[in-house]
Amino acid sequence: MNTSPQDLYPHLLSPIKMGPLALPHRVIIPGHNVGMAEPDGTIGEKYRGYLVERAKGGAAIVGIGSVPVHPTSRMIRYHINLWRDEVIDGLARTADEVHEAGAKLSIILWHVGHNVTHYQGIVPVAPSAIPSDVTGEVPKVLTVPEITNLVEAYGAAAERCVRAGVDAIEIQTSSDYLLGSFLSPILNRRDDDYGGSLENRCRFPADVLKAARDAAGSQTAVSVRTCVEQTIRTDPKVYGLDDSLAAMKLLTDRGLADWVSLISGSHWTFDLLIPTMAQPRPQLAKQAKLFKDALDVPVVVAGRIRTPKEAEAIIAESQADVIAMARTFMADSHWMTKVLRGDANRIRPCFSCNVACIGFSGRGLPASCVVNAHVGRERELPPIKQAKSRKRVTIIGGGPAGMECARIAAERGHTVTLYESTDRLGGSFRLWAEAPHRSEMLDMMAWWESELQTLGVDVRINNAIGHSSGLAADEIIWAIGAVPDWTYLWRSRPSLRDGIPGGKTLPHGRDVMSGKQPVSGSILVIDEEGGWPAVSLAESLSANVRVSNVTVATSRPQFGLPDLGYTFEIGEVTRRLSEDGITVLPSTLIAEVHGDTAKTVAGENLGPFNGIVLSMGTASNSVPEGAKAIGDCISPRSLWAAVQDANELALRL
Repeated sequence: MNTSPQDLYPHLLSPIKMGPLALPHRVIIPGHNVGMAEPDGTIGEKYRGYLVERAKGGAAIVGIGSVPVHPTSRMIRYHINLWRDEVIDGLARTADEVHEAGAKLSIILWHVGHNVTHYQGIVPVAPSAIPSDVTGEVPKVLTVPEITNLVEAYGAAAERCVRAGVDAIEIQTSSDYLLGSFLSPILNRRDDDYGGSLENRCRFPADVLKAARDAAGSQTAVSVRTCVEQTIRTDPKVYGLDDSLAAMKLLTDRGLADWVSLISGSHWTFDLLIPTMAQPRPQLAKQAKLFKDALDVPVVVAGRIRTPKEAEAIIAESQADVIAMARTFMADSHWMTKVLRGDANRIRPCFSCNVACIGFSGRGLPASCVVNAHVGRERELPPIKQAKSRKRVTIIGGGPAGMECARIAAERGHTVTLYESTDRLGGSFRLWAEAPHRSEMLDMMAWWESELQTLGVDVRINNAIGHSSGLAADEIIWAIGAVPDWTYLWRSRPSLRDGIPGGKTLPHGRDVMSGKQPVSGSILVIDEEGGWPAVSLAESLSANVRVSNVTVATSRPQFGLPDLGYTFEIGEVTRRLSEDGITVLPSTLIAEVHGDTAKTVAGENLGPFNGIVLSMGTASNSVPEGAKAIGDCISPRSLWAAVQDANELALRL
């Protein structure tokens, strides 16, 4: 007997009234900043395509996030300029298309406060002169007339949204953004009508909510987004759960918000604000329960909710009324439609890597996703549809590029054979997934393998294919990855063509992690690669019962940079390494190796060690001249690049 989705998820799939909005179920996409606005601050095809695709994917509400209401709040180039009437046409077209796709459209009205830099020609502002952890700059203290002007700016921005047909306006009071800073008894040191008591600290947000209410009328919802806590690990008193509960109760008791949406953290703890793989899953269900019990309006909760079972449990246990998922819908834009049609097992998983969804913003790029190549390219990449003619497609290499290419080719109707030279699929991706603290990545491996089986891909492991192999196929695609090499050494020391003197026979980290070259005892890792490959190597060695202690000599000023800085994992990883007893020697270059010892360029001798392991990156495996290739065998890059390559090629077959 088949169990229907309604039987499996009765609470999640039940309708709910949210102010003036009637929702068919309880899954929404909250507003989240993806940096896809046009350079002139309007909404164009790129952002519209992203939003509409998720509306087609079944979300009850699709959100536009962190939209500045005033010129002093434009933090990055690709923000919507909601202080200008020119945004209305693009916003209206977006609302129309989202509605046609069956969803409602929400938008978060936002002021960044002290987190903007004056080097953009903008003076950062705040309730008090407390510097931002992002910029380190001291903000201007807002005067009362300036606060009044900003309230008017919020009201005008809300009116533009209403004119465009937006269904819900959300006021951002989370983190140490401007309104969140006013709510905090620590960040707000004012002694006027906007500081001190709870009522005074809530005055500015309350005035903003009232201005939005006045603009909204009876058909548009108004809600508030807030943090359960604005955590600063070095100062835990800044704004706790009791502070947040009291503020939200005051605002909702006055009828100023139709619902409250919860996140956590601050710019001091961005790993909580955009929670990393190290955070619990779900992140905030227990805290949300306190808000649900205290407030008389629906409570929306976000934070690492990934599966229908997790979402259903939160609603069933009365921890919240509505589930908000942003990155989950980036990984799979049709998350909800798969639930509704009974295909929840085919949902592509998000594992909170933060590499492209949030990490790209630090590189000045619009958001993307490492496992979903269509994110931000919805109207650029063709949809996956049946090919005009069916081909025999052979793919050589079973890493992420090969698996993704095989999946799409098979979905398009091609007959696909996938060869892998080792005894399992995954390539280097599996090595990192099997490292400590990275096990959620294994969900992605399981999904790929399940999809290949469902789609009938002929997977042949332990099959090494040489350049001259006479394979019979219409299309042969090479995805054979890369091999350990000295490449990252040459980033800072290109003259060392043959590697570090004395280090030619040392094992590389990938070979150690794969079990090809076992080590034991005290280990020195010589790292010039950085990022997760180096960190996962060190943590894997530390977890190995045959290894007594691990020392890392890294060329970086902080182990894990640059990548872990973009993903906001660097602080958590640094703390973890210290707790695990891993010794890190930052900004340390090794000049030469002598047996079981190493000498730094500063002349310091390290050792003796029982083993020395290299983390120096990889070099591409060679492919036949003129062959079609994807992934690291083109150039050693990333999971994101492998998936992009695979999609672009497979969609053209």
